[in-house]
Amino acid sequence: MKVDTTELPGSKVELQITAEPEDIDRAFAQAYERLSRQGQVPGFRPGKAPAALVKRRYDEDTIRQLAWGVFVQDVYLPVIEDSDLRLLVQPDLPDLEEVEDFAEGQTMELKMVLTVHPRPRMPDYKSLKLLKPSTEVSDEEVDDQLEELRQAYAEEIQVDRDAVAEGDVVRAEVQVCRADSEEIIEEATSQFIADREGDQPIARKLAGHILGQTVTDETTVAADHEDDDLAGQKVIVKATIKDIKERQLPELDDEFAAKVDEQLESLEALRDRIREQLGESKKRSAEQAVANMAVGVVAAATDIDLPEELVNSVTASEVESYMQYLQQEGVSAEQALQVVEDDEGGVVSEAALQAKQGLQLRYIFQEIVEAEELEISDDEVQDAVSSYAQDNNLDEQMVRQAMEVHEEVEGRVRNFALRQKVIRVLVDNAEIEQVPWEGFAVRARKYIEEYPEELRQTREDLLAAEADEQVVAEEESSAAGEDEPELKAEVEPDLDSGEPPTTQEDIQEDETC
Repeated sequence: MKVDTTELPGSKVELQITAEPEDIDRAFAQAYERLSRQGQVPGFRPGKAPAALVKRRYDEDTIRQLAWGVFVQDVYLPVIEDSDLRLLVQPDLPDLEEVEDFAEGQTMELKMVLTVHPRPRMPDYKSLKLLKPSTEVSDEEVDDQLEELRQAYAEEIQVDRDAVAEGDVVRAEVQVCRADSEEIIEEATSQFIADREGDQPIARKLAGHILGQTVTDETTVAADHEDDDLAGQKVIVKATIKDIKERQLPELDDEFAAKVDEQLESLEALRDRIREQLGESKKRSAEQAVANMAVGVVAAATDIDLPEELVNSVTASEVESYMQYLQQEGVSAEQALQVVEDDEGGVVSEAALQAKQGLQLRYIFQEIVEAEELEISDDEVQDAVSSYAQDNNLDEQMVRQAMEVHEEVEGRVRNFALRQKVIRVLVDNAEIEQVPWEGFAVRARKYIEEYPEELRQTREDLLAAEADEQVVAEEESSAAGEDEPELKAEVEPDLDSGEPPTTQEDIQEDETC
Protein backbone atom coordinates (compact mmCIF):
# COMPACT_ATOMS: atom_id res chain seq x y z
CA MET A 1 0.00 0.00 0.00
CA LYS A 2 1.42 3.36 -1.04
CA VAL A 3 0.00 6.68 0.12
CA ASP A 4 1.00 10.10 -1.25
CA THR A 5 -0.24 13.25 0.49
CA THR A 6 -0.70 16.64 -1.18
CA GLU A 7 -1.79 19.76 0.69
CA LEU A 8 -4.48 21.84 -1.04
CA PRO A 9 -5.84 25.34 -0.33
CA GLY A 10 -8.61 25.71 2.20
CA SER A 11 -7.09 23.24 4.70
CA LYS A 12 -7.76 20.31 2.41
CA VAL A 13 -5.49 17.32 1.86
CA GLU A 14 -5.52 14.99 -1.12
CA LEU A 15 -4.62 11.37 -0.45
CA GLN A 16 -3.56 9.32 -3.46
CA ILE A 17 -3.72 5.68 -2.45
CA THR A 18 -2.13 2.97 -4.56
CA ALA A 19 -3.37 -0.47 -3.57
CA GLU A 20 -1.11 -3.34 -4.60
CA PRO A 21 -2.57 -6.58 -5.99
CA GLU A 22 -1.94 -8.40 -2.69
CA ASP A 23 -4.03 -5.78 -0.83
CA ILE A 24 -6.97 -6.38 -3.12
CA ASP A 25 -6.47 -10.15 -3.21
CA ARG A 26 -6.68 -10.31 0.60
CA ALA A 27 -10.04 -8.49 0.47
CA PHE A 28 -11.40 -10.96 -2.10
CA ALA A 29 -10.05 -13.89 -0.07
CA GLN A 30 -11.96 -12.71 2.98
CA ALA A 31 -15.07 -12.24 0.83
CA TYR A 32 -14.84 -15.84 -0.41
CA GLU A 33 -14.37 -17.05 3.16
CA ARG A 34 -17.41 -15.18 4.40
CA LEU A 35 -19.58 -16.43 1.56
CA SER A 36 -18.33 -19.94 2.22
CA ARG A 37 -19.38 -19.67 5.85
CA GLN A 38 -22.74 -18.17 5.01
CA GLY A 39 -23.72 -20.34 2.03
CA GLN A 40 -24.28 -24.04 1.61
CA VAL A 41 -21.77 -25.47 -0.85
CA PRO A 42 -22.66 -29.14 -1.46
CA GLY A 43 -20.03 -31.52 -0.13
CA PHE A 44 -18.34 -28.95 2.15
CA ARG A 45 -18.88 -27.83 5.69
CA PRO A 46 -19.51 -24.07 6.21
CA GLY A 47 -16.30 -22.15 5.67
CA LYS A 48 -14.42 -25.06 4.10
CA ALA A 49 -15.41 -24.66 0.44
CA PRO A 50 -12.55 -23.68 -1.91
CA ALA A 51 -12.58 -20.12 -3.26
CA ALA A 52 -12.91 -21.40 -6.82
CA LEU A 53 -16.22 -23.12 -6.00
CA VAL A 54 -17.53 -20.09 -4.13
CA LYS A 55 -16.58 -17.90 -7.08
CA ARG A 56 -18.62 -20.11 -9.46
CA ARG A 57 -21.57 -20.27 -7.09
CA TYR A 58 -22.04 -16.47 -6.62
CA ASP A 59 -22.33 -13.77 -9.25
CA GLU A 60 -19.44 -11.34 -9.75
CA ASP A 61 -21.30 -8.25 -8.44
CA THR A 62 -22.09 -9.92 -5.10
CA ILE A 63 -18.46 -10.96 -4.64
CA ARG A 64 -17.08 -7.54 -5.61
CA GLN A 65 -19.51 -5.70 -3.31
CA LEU A 66 -18.54 -7.88 -0.35
CA ALA A 67 -14.82 -7.63 -1.15
CA TRP A 68 -15.14 -3.86 -1.50
CA GLY A 69 -16.70 -3.63 1.95
CA VAL A 70 -13.81 -5.65 3.37
CA PHE A 71 -11.27 -3.46 1.55
CA VAL A 72 -12.83 -0.23 2.84
CA GLN A 73 -12.90 -1.48 6.43
CA ASP A 74 -9.52 -3.21 6.56
CA VAL A 75 -7.42 -1.09 4.19
CA TYR A 76 -9.05 2.19 3.19
CA LEU A 77 -10.18 3.46 6.60
CA PRO A 78 -6.97 2.43 8.41
CA VAL A 79 -5.01 4.50 5.87
CA ILE A 80 -6.99 7.57 6.96
CA GLU A 81 -6.62 6.72 10.65
CA ASP A 82 -2.86 6.18 10.32
CA SER A 83 -2.34 9.43 8.39
CA ASP A 84 -2.31 11.54 11.60
CA LEU A 85 -4.60 14.04 9.86
CA ARG A 86 -6.94 15.98 12.14
CA LEU A 87 -10.18 15.58 10.20
CA LEU A 88 -12.67 18.40 10.42
CA VAL A 89 -15.46 16.30 8.90
CA GLN A 90 -15.71 12.59 8.31
CA PRO A 91 -14.82 11.68 4.72
CA ASP A 92 -17.35 10.43 2.20
CA LEU A 93 -16.48 6.83 1.37
CA PRO A 94 -16.35 6.06 -2.36
CA ASP A 95 -18.91 3.72 -3.87
CA LEU A 96 -17.82 0.68 -5.81
CA GLU A 97 -19.44 2.17 -8.91
CA GLU A 98 -16.85 4.97 -8.79
CA VAL A 99 -13.96 2.49 -8.91
CA GLU A 100 -12.84 0.83 -12.13
CA ASP A 101 -9.78 -1.23 -11.20
CA PHE A 102 -11.07 -3.12 -8.19
CA ALA A 103 -10.38 -6.70 -9.29
CA GLU A 104 -8.17 -9.58 -8.22
CA GLY A 105 -4.57 -9.31 -9.28
CA GLN A 106 -4.96 -5.64 -10.22
CA THR A 107 -3.28 -2.47 -8.97
CA MET A 108 -5.81 0.20 -8.04
CA GLU A 109 -5.42 3.93 -7.53
CA LEU A 110 -7.81 6.00 -5.43
CA LYS A 111 -7.93 9.72 -4.75
CA MET A 112 -9.76 11.34 -1.92
CA VAL A 113 -9.85 14.95 -0.65
CA LEU A 114 -10.19 15.44 3.09
CA THR A 115 -11.01 18.63 4.99
CA VAL A 116 -8.76 18.93 8.03
CA HIS A 117 -8.46 21.28 10.98
CA PRO A 118 -6.14 24.12 9.93
CA ARG A 119 -2.68 24.43 11.45
CA PRO A 120 -1.74 28.06 12.06
CA ARG A 121 1.68 29.25 10.93
CA MET A 122 2.68 31.16 14.02
CA PRO A 123 5.61 33.36 15.01
CA ASP A 124 7.96 32.47 17.84
CA TYR A 125 5.46 33.30 20.56
CA LYS A 126 8.08 32.92 23.28
CA SER A 127 10.22 35.82 22.09
CA LEU A 128 7.70 38.64 21.72
CA LYS A 129 8.53 42.27 22.33
CA LEU A 130 5.62 44.02 24.00
CA LEU A 131 4.71 47.43 25.40
CA LYS A 132 3.22 47.83 28.87
CA PRO A 133 1.89 51.12 30.25
CA SER A 134 3.47 52.38 33.45
CA THR A 135 1.61 51.84 36.73
CA GLU A 136 3.19 54.84 38.45
CA VAL A 137 0.66 57.25 39.97
CA SER A 138 1.50 60.96 39.72
CA ASP A 139 0.55 63.68 42.20
CA GLU A 140 -1.52 65.28 39.46
CA GLU A 141 -3.62 62.15 39.10
CA VAL A 142 -4.23 62.08 42.86
CA ASP A 143 -5.25 65.75 42.74
CA ASP A 144 -7.66 65.08 39.88
CA GLN A 145 -9.27 62.26 41.84
CA LEU A 146 -9.59 64.50 44.89
CA GLU A 147 -11.29 67.14 42.76
CA GLU A 148 -13.79 64.56 41.50
CA LEU A 149 -14.57 63.68 45.12
CA ARG A 150 -15.09 67.39 45.91
CA GLN A 151 -17.53 67.64 43.01
CA ALA A 152 -19.37 64.55 44.24
CA TYR A 153 -19.72 66.03 47.76
CA ALA A 154 -20.71 69.50 46.56
CA GLU A 155 -23.88 71.01 48.06
CA GLU A 156 -26.51 72.74 45.94
CA ILE A 157 -27.58 76.05 47.52
CA GLN A 158 -30.52 78.16 46.40
CA VAL A 159 -29.35 81.60 45.15
CA ASP A 160 -30.96 85.05 45.47
CA ARG A 161 -29.88 86.18 42.01
CA ASP A 162 -31.76 85.70 38.73
CA ALA A 163 -28.77 85.29 36.40
CA VAL A 164 -27.07 81.96 35.72
CA ALA A 165 -23.37 81.88 36.60
CA GLU A 166 -20.74 79.46 35.33
CA GLY A 167 -21.00 76.19 37.26
CA ASP A 168 -24.60 76.74 38.45
CA VAL A 169 -27.10 73.90 38.50
CA VAL A 170 -30.03 74.85 36.26
CA ARG A 171 -33.43 73.18 36.12
CA ALA A 172 -35.18 73.81 32.82
CA GLU A 173 -38.25 72.77 30.87
CA VAL A 174 -37.05 71.39 27.56
CA GLN A 175 -38.86 71.09 24.24
CA VAL A 176 -37.49 69.36 21.17
CA CYS A 177 -39.12 70.52 17.90
CA ARG A 178 -38.64 69.74 14.25
CA ALA A 179 -36.61 72.49 12.58
CA ASP A 180 -38.81 72.55 9.49
CA SER A 181 -42.25 72.59 11.14
CA GLU A 182 -41.87 73.53 14.84
CA GLU A 183 -43.73 70.30 15.64
CA ILE A 184 -42.99 69.33 19.26
CA ILE A 185 -41.37 65.93 19.35
CA GLU A 186 -40.55 65.67 23.04
CA GLU A 187 -41.06 67.59 26.29
CA ALA A 188 -39.28 67.01 29.59
CA THR A 189 -37.80 68.67 32.68
CA SER A 190 -34.02 68.39 32.72
CA GLN A 191 -31.12 69.55 34.86
CA PHE A 192 -27.93 71.07 33.45
CA ILE A 193 -24.65 72.40 34.83
CA ALA A 194 -23.75 75.67 33.15
CA ASP A 195 -20.40 75.02 31.52
CA ARG A 196 -19.10 76.94 28.50
CA GLU A 197 -16.76 74.03 27.68
CA GLY A 198 -19.25 71.23 28.46
CA ASP A 199 -20.48 68.47 26.17
CA GLN A 200 -24.13 69.63 25.97
CA PRO A 201 -24.79 72.53 23.54
CA ILE A 202 -27.57 73.97 25.76
CA ALA A 203 -25.34 73.84 28.88
CA ARG A 204 -22.68 75.84 27.04
CA LYS A 205 -25.19 78.68 26.45
CA LEU A 206 -26.82 78.94 29.92
CA ALA A 207 -24.34 81.24 31.71
CA GLY A 208 -25.57 84.89 31.62
CA HIS A 209 -29.25 84.08 31.04
CA ILE A 210 -31.91 84.78 33.69
CA LEU A 211 -34.91 82.99 35.17
CA GLY A 212 -37.74 82.58 32.68
CA GLN A 213 -35.58 83.04 29.60
CA THR A 214 -35.47 80.38 26.92
CA VAL A 215 -32.16 79.18 25.52
CA THR A 216 -32.33 77.76 21.99
CA ASP A 217 -29.98 75.50 20.05
CA GLU A 218 -30.27 73.83 16.65
CA THR A 219 -28.69 70.42 16.22
CA THR A 220 -28.78 67.34 13.97
CA VAL A 221 -30.07 64.03 15.32
CA ALA A 222 -27.59 61.16 15.12
CA ALA A 223 -27.87 58.98 12.01
CA ASP A 224 -28.24 55.82 14.13
CA HIS A 225 -31.11 57.23 16.25
CA GLU A 226 -33.71 54.60 17.18
CA ASP A 227 -36.47 56.66 15.52
CA ASP A 228 -35.86 56.32 11.78
CA ASP A 229 -38.05 59.39 11.08
CA LEU A 230 -35.74 61.57 13.21
CA ALA A 231 -32.38 60.02 12.30
CA GLY A 232 -30.23 62.61 10.53
CA GLN A 233 -32.90 65.35 10.80
CA LYS A 234 -32.35 68.87 12.16
CA VAL A 235 -34.20 69.74 15.39
CA ILE A 236 -34.48 72.78 17.64
CA VAL A 237 -33.93 72.35 21.39
CA LYS A 238 -35.55 74.99 23.66
CA ALA A 239 -34.71 75.14 27.38
CA THR A 240 -36.69 77.53 29.62
CA ILE A 241 -34.85 78.31 32.88
CA LYS A 242 -37.01 77.53 35.93
CA ASP A 243 -34.58 77.30 38.84
CA ILE A 244 -30.95 78.16 39.66
CA LYS A 245 -28.76 76.68 42.36
CA GLU A 246 -25.13 77.27 43.22
CA ARG A 247 -22.74 74.39 43.86
CA GLN A 248 -20.59 74.88 46.96
CA LEU A 249 -17.48 72.68 47.03
CA PRO A 250 -16.09 71.49 50.39
CA GLU A 251 -12.63 72.53 51.55
CA LEU A 252 -9.89 69.95 51.09
CA ASP A 253 -8.99 69.32 54.73
CA ASP A 254 -9.05 66.65 57.41
CA GLU A 255 -12.77 67.23 57.97
CA PHE A 256 -13.47 66.47 54.30
CA ALA A 257 -11.42 63.26 54.56
CA ALA A 258 -13.50 62.13 57.55
CA LYS A 259 -16.65 62.95 55.57
CA VAL A 260 -15.51 60.62 52.79
CA ASP A 261 -14.69 57.88 55.32
CA GLU A 262 -14.87 58.33 59.07
CA GLN A 263 -11.92 55.97 59.50
CA LEU A 264 -9.63 58.41 57.72
CA GLU A 265 -7.92 60.72 60.22
CA SER A 266 -6.39 63.19 57.79
CA LEU A 267 -6.39 64.51 54.25
CA GLU A 268 -3.00 62.88 53.75
CA ALA A 269 -4.52 59.51 54.64
CA LEU A 270 -7.17 60.11 51.97
CA ARG A 271 -4.48 60.96 49.45
CA ASP A 272 -2.60 57.75 50.31
CA ARG A 273 -5.76 55.68 49.84
CA ILE A 274 -6.47 57.34 46.49
CA ARG A 275 -2.88 56.70 45.37
CA GLU A 276 -3.14 53.04 46.38
CA GLN A 277 -6.49 52.57 44.61
CA LEU A 278 -5.25 54.27 41.47
CA GLY A 279 -2.15 52.08 41.54
CA GLU A 280 -4.19 48.89 41.80
CA SER A 281 -6.49 50.06 39.01
CA LYS A 282 -3.53 50.95 36.80
CA LYS A 283 -1.91 47.59 37.50
CA ARG A 284 -5.02 45.69 36.40
CA SER A 285 -5.41 47.87 33.33
CA ALA A 286 -1.73 47.53 32.42
CA GLU A 287 -1.85 43.73 32.75
CA GLN A 288 -4.94 43.62 30.57
CA ALA A 289 -3.31 45.96 28.04
CA VAL A 290 -0.15 43.88 27.69
CA ALA A 291 -2.24 40.68 27.49
CA ASN A 292 -4.38 42.18 24.70
CA MET A 293 -1.23 43.30 22.90
CA ALA A 294 0.34 39.83 23.18
CA VAL A 295 -2.74 38.16 21.67
CA GLY A 296 -3.10 40.89 19.04
CA VAL A 297 0.53 40.64 17.93
CA VAL A 298 0.48 36.84 17.67
CA ALA A 299 -2.84 36.89 15.80
CA ALA A 300 -1.61 39.55 13.36
CA ALA A 301 1.60 37.60 12.70
CA THR A 302 -0.18 34.26 12.23
CA ASP A 303 -1.26 32.88 8.85
CA ILE A 304 -4.05 30.34 8.79
CA ASP A 305 -6.03 28.83 5.91
CA LEU A 306 -9.53 28.43 7.34
CA PRO A 307 -11.87 25.95 5.58
CA GLU A 308 -14.68 27.80 3.87
CA GLU A 309 -17.32 25.41 5.17
CA LEU A 310 -16.17 26.00 8.76
CA VAL A 311 -16.29 29.79 8.37
CA ASN A 312 -19.75 29.57 6.78
CA SER A 313 -21.03 27.36 9.60
CA VAL A 314 -19.84 29.71 12.35
CA THR A 315 -21.10 32.75 10.42
CA ALA A 316 -24.55 31.18 10.11
CA SER A 317 -24.57 30.53 13.85
CA GLU A 318 -23.62 34.17 14.57
CA VAL A 319 -26.38 35.45 12.27
CA GLU A 320 -28.91 33.13 13.89
CA SER A 321 -27.95 34.47 17.33
CA TYR A 322 -28.39 38.02 16.07
CA MET A 323 -31.84 37.21 14.69
CA GLN A 324 -32.84 35.74 18.07
CA TYR A 325 -31.63 38.92 19.76
CA LEU A 326 -33.75 41.05 17.41
CA GLN A 327 -36.82 38.96 18.21
CA GLN A 328 -36.17 39.34 21.95
CA GLU A 329 -36.14 43.10 21.37
CA GLY A 330 -39.62 42.91 19.83
CA VAL A 331 -38.75 42.54 16.14
CA SER A 332 -40.88 39.94 14.34
CA ALA A 333 -39.26 36.86 12.85
CA GLU A 334 -40.11 38.09 9.34
CA GLN A 335 -38.57 41.50 9.97
CA ALA A 336 -35.46 39.95 11.51
CA LEU A 337 -35.06 37.71 8.48
CA GLN A 338 -35.48 40.71 6.19
CA VAL A 339 -32.76 42.61 8.08
CA VAL A 340 -30.37 39.71 7.53
CA GLU A 341 -31.32 39.16 3.89
CA ASP A 342 -30.88 42.86 3.11
CA ASP A 343 -27.62 42.79 5.09
CA GLU A 344 -28.58 46.04 6.80
CA GLY A 345 -25.57 47.52 8.54
CA GLY A 346 -23.38 44.76 7.14
CA VAL A 347 -24.82 42.13 9.49
CA VAL A 348 -23.62 39.11 7.52
CA SER A 349 -20.24 40.56 6.59
CA GLU A 350 -19.62 41.56 10.21
CA ALA A 351 -20.63 38.07 11.38
CA ALA A 352 -18.23 36.53 8.85
CA LEU A 353 -15.40 38.76 10.06
CA GLN A 354 -16.07 37.83 13.69
CA ALA A 355 -16.23 34.16 12.72
CA LYS A 356 -12.82 34.31 11.04
CA GLN A 357 -11.23 36.19 13.93
CA GLY A 358 -12.75 33.86 16.51
CA LEU A 359 -11.66 30.73 14.64
CA GLN A 360 -8.14 32.08 14.18
CA LEU A 361 -7.77 32.74 17.90
CA ARG A 362 -9.26 29.35 18.74
CA TYR A 363 -6.66 27.51 16.65
CA ILE A 364 -3.82 29.73 17.90
CA PHE A 365 -4.72 28.98 21.51
CA GLN A 366 -5.15 25.27 20.72
CA GLU A 367 -1.73 25.15 19.07
CA ILE A 368 -0.05 26.71 22.12
CA VAL A 369 -1.95 24.46 24.53
CA GLU A 370 -0.71 21.38 22.67
CA ALA A 371 2.84 22.67 22.26
CA GLU A 372 3.16 23.60 25.94
CA GLU A 373 1.10 20.62 27.15
CA LEU A 374 -1.05 22.92 29.24
CA GLU A 375 -3.73 21.55 31.53
CA ILE A 376 -6.18 23.07 33.98
CA SER A 377 -6.83 21.54 37.39
CA ASP A 378 -10.18 21.72 39.19
CA ASP A 379 -8.63 24.14 41.71
CA GLU A 380 -7.54 26.43 38.86
CA VAL A 381 -11.09 26.38 37.49
CA GLN A 382 -12.45 27.48 40.85
CA ASP A 383 -9.82 30.22 41.10
CA ALA A 384 -10.85 31.54 37.66
CA VAL A 385 -14.55 31.98 38.50
CA SER A 386 -14.10 35.48 39.92
CA SER A 387 -12.25 36.77 36.83
CA TYR A 388 -14.69 35.01 34.50
CA ALA A 389 -17.67 36.62 36.26
CA GLN A 390 -16.03 40.05 36.19
CA ASP A 391 -15.14 39.81 32.49
CA ASN A 392 -18.70 38.79 31.59
CA ASN A 393 -20.51 41.18 33.98
CA LEU A 394 -21.99 38.27 35.95
CA ASP A 395 -22.52 37.64 39.63
CA GLU A 396 -19.77 35.36 40.92
CA GLN A 397 -22.05 33.38 43.23
CA MET A 398 -24.56 32.80 40.42
CA VAL A 399 -21.75 31.48 38.21
CA ARG A 400 -20.63 29.06 40.93
CA GLN A 401 -24.18 27.80 41.40
CA ALA A 402 -24.65 27.38 37.64
CA MET A 403 -21.42 25.38 37.44
CA GLU A 404 -22.82 22.83 39.90
CA VAL A 405 -25.89 22.27 37.74
CA HIS A 406 -24.73 22.80 34.15
CA GLU A 407 -21.59 21.12 32.79
CA GLU A 408 -21.62 23.62 29.92
CA VAL A 409 -21.00 26.53 32.30
CA GLU A 410 -18.18 24.65 33.99
CA GLY A 411 -16.69 24.01 30.55
CA ARG A 412 -16.81 27.72 29.69
CA VAL A 413 -14.99 28.65 32.89
CA ARG A 414 -12.42 25.90 32.28
CA ASN A 415 -11.79 27.20 28.75
CA PHE A 416 -11.50 30.73 30.13
CA ALA A 417 -8.89 29.56 32.66
CA LEU A 418 -6.99 27.74 29.92
CA ARG A 419 -6.95 30.86 27.71
CA GLN A 420 -5.61 32.89 30.63
CA LYS A 421 -2.85 30.31 31.05
CA VAL A 422 -1.93 30.62 27.37
CA ILE A 423 -1.75 34.40 27.70
CA ARG A 424 0.58 34.02 30.69
CA VAL A 425 2.88 31.93 28.52
CA LEU A 426 3.01 34.75 25.97
CA VAL A 427 3.53 37.54 28.50
CA ASP A 428 5.89 35.72 30.88
CA ASN A 429 8.28 34.91 28.04
CA ALA A 430 8.10 38.34 26.39
CA GLU A 431 10.53 41.23 26.51
CA ILE A 432 8.40 44.05 27.93
CA GLU A 433 9.11 47.76 27.61
CA GLN A 434 7.47 50.09 30.13
CA VAL A 435 5.97 53.17 28.45
CA PRO A 436 3.85 56.11 29.70
CA TRP A 437 0.07 55.82 29.80
CA GLU A 438 -0.28 59.00 27.79
CA GLY A 439 -0.58 58.10 24.13
CA PHE A 440 -0.34 54.37 24.87
CA ALA A 441 -3.48 53.39 22.90
CA VAL A 442 -2.27 55.08 19.70
CA ARG A 443 1.24 53.70 20.11
CA ALA A 444 -0.08 50.19 20.79
CA ARG A 445 -2.27 50.20 17.65
CA LYS A 446 0.66 51.30 15.51
CA TYR A 447 2.89 48.69 17.13
CA ILE A 448 0.41 45.89 16.38
CA GLU A 449 0.26 47.07 12.75
CA GLU A 450 4.04 47.15 12.21
CA TYR A 451 5.64 44.60 14.56
CA PRO A 452 3.92 41.44 13.20
CA GLU A 453 5.66 41.90 9.84
CA GLU A 454 9.00 41.70 11.63
CA LEU A 455 7.84 38.51 13.37
CA ARG A 456 6.73 37.03 10.05
CA GLN A 457 10.10 37.74 8.47
CA THR A 458 11.90 36.20 11.45
CA ARG A 459 9.70 33.10 11.14
CA GLU A 460 10.41 32.77 7.42
CA ASP A 461 14.16 33.22 8.02
CA LEU A 462 14.13 30.48 10.65
CA LEU A 463 12.20 28.11 8.37
CA ALA A 464 14.64 28.80 5.53
CA ALA A 465 17.60 28.17 7.83
CA GLU A 466 16.10 24.89 9.04
CA ALA A 467 15.49 23.81 5.44
CA ASP A 468 19.12 24.62 4.53
CA GLU A 469 20.37 22.63 7.53
CA GLN A 470 18.21 19.69 6.48
CA VAL A 471 19.65 19.77 2.95
CA VAL A 472 23.22 19.91 4.29
CA ALA A 473 22.52 17.05 6.70
CA GLU A 474 21.10 14.90 3.88
CA GLU A 475 24.07 15.68 1.63
CA GLU A 476 26.54 14.81 4.39
CA SER A 477 24.67 11.61 5.17
CA SER A 478 24.66 10.67 1.47
CA ALA A 479 28.38 11.41 1.14
CA ALA A 480 29.17 9.37 4.24
CA GLY A 481 27.21 6.44 2.84
CA GLU A 482 29.19 6.51 -0.42
CA ASP A 483 32.51 6.47 1.46
CA GLU A 484 31.64 3.49 3.64
CA PRO A 485 33.11 0.19 2.37
CA GLU A 486 30.76 -2.64 1.63
CA LEU A 487 30.58 -5.12 4.48
CA LYS A 488 31.46 -8.71 3.70
CA ALA A 489 30.82 -11.73 5.86
CA GLU A 490 34.30 -13.06 6.39
CA VAL A 491 33.31 -14.78 9.63
CA GLU A 492 30.15 -16.80 10.14
CA PRO A 493 28.16 -15.05 12.87
CA ASP A 494 27.34 -17.00 15.99
CA LEU A 495 23.53 -16.76 16.04
CA ASP A 496 23.32 -18.53 19.37
CA SER A 497 25.41 -15.84 21.02
CA GLY A 498 22.71 -13.25 20.52
CA GLU A 499 25.00 -11.03 18.40
CA PRO A 500 23.23 -9.28 15.50
CA PRO A 501 23.89 -10.40 11.90
CA THR A 502 26.62 -8.36 10.22
CA THR A 503 25.93 -8.62 6.48
CA GLN A 504 23.06 -7.59 4.25
CA GLU A 505 22.36 -11.22 3.44
CA ASP A 506 22.27 -12.08 7.13
CA ILE A 507 19.89 -9.20 7.79
CA GLN A 508 17.55 -10.39 5.06
CA GLU A 509 17.68 -13.95 6.37
CA ASP A 510 17.04 -12.72 9.88
CA GLU A 511 14.03 -10.70 8.76
CA THR A 512 12.71 -13.70 6.86
CA CYS A 513 12.98 -15.86 9.92
